[in-house]
Amino acid sequence: MRVVGYIDGMNFYEASKYKHWYPAGWCNWTETIGVYCPGAAVSVKYFTSLYTGTDQKIVRRQKLHLLAMKEVAKARIFEGSCRQRPLKCPRCDEKLRCVCGCTKRTDEKMTDVNIAVQLLGDAIDGLFERAYLVSSDVDLLPAVWAALARAPKSQIHVLLPPETVMVEEFANLKRDYPDRSKSEYLDLGKMRRFPDDLPRRWNMRLPEHWKKESGKRPDNPEHQANSPRPERVAS
Repeated sequence: MRVVGYIDGMNFYEASKYKHWYPAGWCNWTETIGVYCPGAAVSVKYFTSLYTGTDQKIVRRQKLHLLAMKEVAKARIFEGSCRQRPLKCPRCDEKLRCVCGCTKRTDEKMTDVNIAVQLLGDAIDGLFERAYLVSSDVDLLPAVWAALARAPKSQIHVLLPPETVMVEEFANLKRDYPDRSKSEYLDLGKMRRFPDDLPRRWNMRLPEHWKKESGKRPDNPEHQANSPRPERVAS
């Protein structure tokens, strides 16, 4: 069976950020999708946006993750863009300031359209027999419906990040397209991580808060990484 995974990277990241399963983000999505469909020929398309700030630690972390996705998972990377917009009152259009002092917000652009175009185009071209869409974004539903309509022999399964909201339209896929589509939550037990020592291949290191048992993402990962470790006491 030919299987393609469409991974909404930013959607998964935002869903996981303050959850105990945050380290699941160091995920080999090709192997993970393979667990859902054993024996299939799996390829992955990974959608994200590049960080546009000046913090080089964040730049290095994203570079590491995309290297692993490209070189090890053999995923094709699709990059959207991040755009900064001023915070404004929806009534009077007056500029606002967040409690943290921020006056701008960052919006991700082009990712939804990139996923929709790839999913629909691949379905029409017959490039998959089954697709797995990893996202909880309701904006992608029209693309799912269109792909199922234009490729009547294809299947599309939606895998939502744990602890996100499954809207009624996602829940109804199995009823509306029996034996062809369904929605379920990602099973953390089926997710396959990259090895923690993989970054050594590129003379890099795995961030402490990405390690398997590290728990939810800290508010300040750099502070956590720089904190002195307790000394070991010989028994």
